[in-house]
Amino acid sequence: MSYRDAVMAAKYAGGSNEQATALHEHRLETVVGGEGYFGFDAPRGLVVHVVPDAVYDDGYAIDLAEHSILPEANPSRPTQLPVLGNHDAHGTWTADGFAASVERESDDEREAACAGYSHLFSNGVIEAVSAIPFGEAGVENEPERSEPKQFDGRALELDLTRCVRRYLRVLAYHQQMSPIHVTLTMYGVRGCLLDSSESESTDAGRISENMLAPFPVNLSNFDADVRTELANPIDALWRGAGYPGSPFFDSGEWTLRSAFDGQ
Repeated sequence: MSYRDAVMAAKYAGGSNEQATALHEHRLETVVGGEGYFGFDAPRGLVVHVVPDAVYDDGYAIDLAEHSILPEANPSRPTQLPVLGNHDAHGTWTADGFAASVERESDDEREAACAGYSHLFSNGVIEAVSAIPFGEAGVENEPERSEPKQFDGRALELDLTRCVRRYLRVLAYHQQMSPIHVTLTMYGVRGCLLDSSESESTDAGRISENMLAPFPVNLSNFDADVRTELANPIDALWRGAGYPGSPFFDSGEWTLRSAFDGQ
């Protein structure tokens, strides 16, 4: 399903929260089917949508003209629209808005190869898609190995929090109205190991489901603590790997905050 078709299909799903969920589900189906933007076709990935309420207003569009766009969507600074878990992104204008994408290694130079992308659509939706494990751009082209895939839960939390915070800044600049809806799903991850990377941890948790699709989060304002607001869906990802919740919370404090604040 194309992006435009997904928007129209979600328009009459109910309230704004249901609309955001429906849009996420329609686009997720397309991405999982290997028809994401920029040739993205990874068998394991993380899909995040940030959806402002105004998306479904007839004729609504944010101004993405070259001279009004802020640096977050500037082709010379594409990392300001960060790609989850990836660096060295390339910015490009598209028919629907602006995007930053990261190439992955490919044995066939004729193939479009993409490790992840973030797309700011002209109606204000941000779609962020990335292959997992994070930071292993060429791994999906290697023959399937007998040992399970393992990826770093610490990097997942930090990058998810950092990127969503940056996406909200972009939307705030464009004077979007709250609430803002954030939905995320990990797919193709059954049997993978989610590693807490903690010294006292001896084994990573094996993910029991092929798809982890936590409920959406409604952000009532742009000043909210992003990690706190995303606590429930992030905990749900960890529970899918057999943990009681994120191992990076201690007595109500996020132990990764200092690393997050430094980014």
